[in-house]
Amino acid sequence: MTKIPNKYILTIVGGERARERAKERMERGGEPLPLTKYDKKDTEMKKVFKEILAGKVGYEKEEE
Repeated sequence: MTKIPNKYILTIVGGERARERAKERMERGGEPLPLTKYDKKDTEMKKVFKEILAGKVGYEKEEE
């Protein structure tokens, strides 16, 4: 969890990215993939977490 420092932020970032991926897929004319249970190997959330681990998705800490 060096890329995202705590589980709460990881959950928020993961959910936002999953929604973005579903929206992108629908804009291309496809159906959004299920988030968790799916016949294929990678679910949408697995893909999102792989992006986070690869450093493709991150977050910026807001200054208060």
